[in-house]
Formats: sequence, C-alpha cells, structure tokens
Amino acid sequence: MRRPGYLDLGRRRAFGRPVKKPVGPVDPPPDPSLVADFDLGTWRVRPSLGRMTRADRIVALDKPTLLALLILAESPAGGVNRDELAARVYGGGTAEDHEPKLRRVLGLLRRVLSEDGAVRIANAPGDAYVLEVGAPVPGRGLKPFESDVLRDDPGGVEAWTSRKRKRWLAIGLATLVVGGLAAGITALVERGHVVLFGIVTQVRALATEPGEKTHPSFSPDGRQVVYSWRLADGSGTHLVLRPVAGGSWRPLTLGDGRDLYPAWSPSGGRIAFERLTATACSVYVIAPDGGGERRVGDCDFGATGRLTWTPDGRAVIYAHRTAAGLARQLVSLDVDTAKLTGVTNPVVGMPGDMQPTLAPTGRRLVFVRSRAVGVEDLSLLDLGTVAVERITRDRRPLAGAAFEAGTQSVVFASPRGGRYALWRVRLNHSSPEPFLAAPNALKDPAISNDNRALAYEEWQYTTAFSRIPDGAALAAGAASGASLDRHPQLSPDGKELVFVSNRGGSEQLWLAPAAGGAARMLTRSELDFLETPRWSPDGRLIVFAGSHKGRFELWTVALADGKQERVSSEETSRAPSFSHDGRYLYFTSSRSGSPQIWRQPWPGSGSPEAVTTEGGLAALESTDGASLYYVRADRPGLWLRNPAPGGDDSLVVADFSPADWTNWTLTGTAIWLIRRPDFGFPELDRYSIESHLINSIRAVPDLLDDSGMSVTPDGTGVIVTTVASARADVKLATLE
Repeated sequence: MRRPGYLDLGRRRAFGRPVKKPVGPVDPPPDPSLVADFDLGTWRVRPSLGRMTRADRIVALDKPTLLALLILAESPAGGVNRDELAARVYGGGTAEDHEPKLRRVLGLLRRVLSEDGAVRIANAPGDAYVLEVGAPVPGRGLKPFESDVLRDDPGGVEAWTSRKRKRWLAIGLATLVVGGLAAGITALVERGHVVLFGIVTQVRALATEPGEKTHPSFSPDGRQVVYSWRLADGSGTHLVLRPVAGGSWRPLTLGDGRDLYPAWSPSGGRIAFERLTATACSVYVIAPDGGGERRVGDCDFGATGRLTWTPDGRAVIYAHRTAAGLARQLVSLDVDTAKLTGVTNPVVGMPGDMQPTLAPTGRRLVFVRSRAVGVEDLSLLDLGTVAVERITRDRRPLAGAAFEAGTQSVVFASPRGGRYALWRVRLNHSSPEPFLAAPNALKDPAISNDNRALAYEEWQYTTAFSRIPDGAALAAGAASGASLDRHPQLSPDGKELVFVSNRGGSEQLWLAPAAGGAARMLTRSELDFLETPRWSPDGRLIVFAGSHKGRFELWTVALADGKQERVSSEETSRAPSFSHDGRYLYFTSSRSGSPQIWRQPWPGSGSPEAVTTEGGLAALESTDGASLYYVRADRPGLWLRNPAPGGDDSLVVADFSPADWTNWTLTGTAIWLIRRPDFGFPELDRYSIESHLINSIRAVPDLLDDSGMSVTPDGTGVIVTTVASARADVKLATLE
C-alpha cells in the first residue's frame, strides 16, 4: 500500500481502502465573468480574462484552475474542505474520482504562487485548504531569464491524469518515432526533394514600386506573398497581395493607420497583422479576400513587431507588455476567444523578447531576446521541454529570422558584418555563417513551406550631412543626394571632411573641403564594408575599420599619397581612435574572447595591451589625455576610466544605447550623444563634463542609425547623417 499523501489525510478508511463518501449539495462555483479583478498578494487576478499577472508576467488559467483559485480566495478563515472544493470545481462525485485532477490543479497553483512566496495554499484542520497571504519571501522574484519559460497550460490536466490516455500517448509516441525514421529514410532516398541547408541560386525583384515594401509572408502553398506597403508620399501603409510567379498586386487593407507585420495562417484562411494608429496598436485578422476583418487583441506600449501563428491556426504569438516601462513578453493570443497565455518570461528591466518565428513542426520557437537597446541575440525555445537556448552571442541588432527545412538551421538578418545581411546559424552550436549579402541592407527574411523560395527586404538609402542644432545642410560636396554617405569626421584643423560613401559603386573613404567643393575618393579598397574613420592628431593619415565577409581589420590611409596599410591581423578589430597626443591607437578586439578596449603604441610595433576587462566597444580619449570614455557592447551606458590598463570605471550617462556606439563624440567640455526615449524619435543631447548635467538639444527624426558624429569647428554643434530618402523592395531568391 502506498504512503498516504496530503489529499488522503483525514479520510475515513475501511479495510485499508478509502471510503467513497458522496458529497451533498454544494453551492455552484463562482462565475468568472462576474467576479471583479482583485489583488492576491503581489498578484493581480483577472477572472474575466482567465489569467493572473505580476509585473509583466502573465499566467493563463484554464477553467478548473481558475475556479479552484476563486473558491479558495472567497473561502472563510478556516478554509474550504477538500471534498467540497472538488465538488464545486468538478460538479459532484467523490473526492477519489477527482483526486489526480485536483492534485494537479493545486500543484500548479502552488508552483506559480511560490515564485515570491507572498501567497501560500496551506493545509488546514478538517481536511481543508486555506489561502495564506503575507509578505514576499526575501530573495525570491521572477525566474532567471536563461531558464525561464512561462508556458503554464493547465487545460490538459484531465487528459494527462487518465491511464488510458497515457497508454494511447505511448502508442502515439511510438508511431511518431516510426514515422520519423521512415521520413528520415525517405529524405535520404529522395535527397533531391529536401532542402536541409539551402543555397541561393537566383535572385529577382518581386515588388519594386516606389515606397517601402516590408515584412513579406508566404501563403501556405507558396504561391502568394503578403507584405506591407508604405506609399512613397507617406499617405498610408497598407497590406497587399502579390503572386510569387509575378503579376500585379492586389490591395488587402485600406483606411487609417499603418498595417504592419502580416503573417499568413497555416491553413491559409486568415492573415494576422498589427495596425498602428496615433493612439493605439491593435492585432487584427483578415481573410485573404479582404473580408472578415476584425480586431482580436492589443499591442500597446511600443511592443510592436513580427507575429507568428501556432501550427493549429488558433493563436498568434507576438511581443506584448502590460504597461509602459515593462519588458516585452512573448504571448499567445487565441484569435477567437482573445485569451492570452504567456510564452516567455524575460527579466524586468530589460527590453525583453520580440520577433518570434515558430518552426513548421510547432515544437521550436526562435525569437530575439534584448538585454538593452541594440544588445540582441537569437534565442531558441523548445516548447516541449520549455528550455531556452541562446544561439547567437555577438549582441548585435537583429531584424527577423526564418527556419529552414527540418528546423535544423535559421536564416536571420543582422549587421554583424557591418551592413545588414542574411546569415545562417545551424542549431548545433556552430558559429553563424554568411548566407546572402548585397550592397544594400537586407532584412526580415521569410522562407516558403516547401523551402524553395526566400523573400526578404532590400533597403536603399540616400543621405545628407546636417549640422545640428541649426539643421543646416553641410555645404561640403559630401551630400550628393544619390548615395549613402555616413560617418563624417572633420580634420583637426576643421578644413576637410572625410566620410564613408558608396557613390563610386563600392564603399570607400571620400574627402571633401568642409567649406564646400568637390569630393574626391581617398581609398581604393576591395573591402565589403567601411566604418569609423578617425584622423591622426597631426592630420597626416586616417585610420578606419573595414570588413571582408564579416571579418574586421584596421587600416590606415595616408593623405599625401593615398597609401593604404593594414594595421591588425586577428579579424575582430573595430572602432579605432588615436590618443590625444597620437602616441597610442585605441581599438576594440575580441581576441580575448569578448569585446574589450585595447591600445597599442603608435607608430611602432609594440604589443597591444588590454585596457578593459569587463567589456568595451568604442573609446575616445579626452582632449587632455586624463580620461578615456567608452561604450560597452553588453549593456547601456557611457563609461569613464583611466586610459592606462587597470583601475576602476564609472558610469557617466546611464541610458545611452550600445546601438548608438558610433553616434557620440566629445570636446574638452562636453559629450555630444544620441539618446533614444521609450517612445518617439532619437534626440541629440549634450552632457556637460563640468556640471554633469544633460541638456536636450533637439529631436532628430530622420537620423541614420549608423550615422557617425563629428563636432563642428566652433564646438557649438555636431555633424550627423540624416536620411534624405528611403526605399525598400521585396526580393525573391530561389533556394536549392
């Protein structure tokens, strides 16, 4: 005989077996739709929505679990008898009939409520249960973000407690194993019909009309693509459909608002999307013929982004947050009942989780986890084991991902090589590898169900250099209006401007008189991407970083003869800058395993030495050489330390984003930097080194993210890169 459990305590027994004691008439359970929201310790219970929340954590409760919680919450001080609780929740019968189900429900509630210990379900005399509410247990809080997935699904309690169902489960699992083996053999025999790791063999344009065509999504049969189209005149952003084989587009949505992030359901009968208006963000569904449009949920507080359908087509998964300032959490929204279920549980205080993409099998979910603005990595969630695995580790911005066949690899968009391009990461702990690149930025990939086609965005920008705060265009021949010019840097004497431009067909450094005049090409490099040019203090040469196939090195070019030399060789060097006296060259390198600030004697062949040990991305020395200001790749902030190795650092500006590591500069008295509020446009701020105060100068709504910044000769403003025009086309690639 088994040892009695807590549900057996107090039960009358006869001949060693429990006596089945029918329960008399009991009150009906409360109607959740009529119970007002109430607080339970640190939790907020919302009966009408079938969930309870704490901070940005959402726990969905099925009907039996919700009823049990409501009955416990309304019970008198002595608690509620176990048999009465079972009868009210499950509708009569005996306690033994409902014992496994009740044990599972109470176990779930105890596990969730134990997170901070403020609420406890305790045993009480008379075979009863009582809710005890008190203060949270010190040291307890939300689950750690590396091991935390909130996917409480008590709706399957009854099924999983049935032995007969377990037996059928075993049979089903055996069938799946056999089927999997058969599928594997078939894949080996018919290798030509399965794309495990696709190769791009052809690229063609699908949508090239003026404006921005973004967020493509394939129909289940792969014959159509739905995408968002922002008209060139800015008059609206709507969804349109287009045949993959070519032909004219067909409008899907019209009216006010911006319709974004369309996602085609697995059955093909519905398309989900987000609609942004001046006051709200909402989730909608619509039929492919344009009928049946209806609102099914909200996405307020800036938590916008890609949606993905669950395999059964009943729900969409997307980023959501319950209040401004809280982390984005991935939730599942039932499009018919509006029921929300938490999928992930990020740590409070970080931007959170976004851009979900569910594998065709429905078992794996890839998403972006952001620890600060621009500090992003891909994470993989196994919905079976609820384990989260980090699959990229370079903490760079991301713009969409898609599973390849077999869900053994993911194609994603990232600027890890400098410019946004498509990369592939295999889910075997290998490093990401280049997949598809172009002279323009590539974002938001989507792969058809048959794994034969890849759709993505290709962005083309033209830019201009602007002087802030007065907003005047720079008369330096640099802003041609037909090229992507960025990273402007004035010479020490303020007479010349060096910048990166693709105006000659490839990225090179160009030089122009600051007062106006024709620009000339300074380098003739074969590198794929150039960034962060910096003048030497004597104005004789310029150091810059350049990459080939994602591998960065440092280079110099002499002003006198254009001679170009490489000054690093370990393929991870970026963000160079000279010390105030030209004796040292600072740069970022991952040679020690993580990005750190290094310096080496200049000129000469002295050995580099690490300046930081806790992380560093870009550094500038003060004009007197006494201080070194720098950015970290793994967390927000602008930091200060001694230029020599060793010593402590201090935080200067707390909310500076690592994504803006090129968008700051300094003078002898101030630091100019771009800061990004939770809502609204980037803004230029000025930090006084003397008073330690920050003044907001003005918003820069058209700032190029990869702008670069240079102080004007008089020190009263800066030069930044602004977007003169932007265009995004949908491209289609054939995979073999």
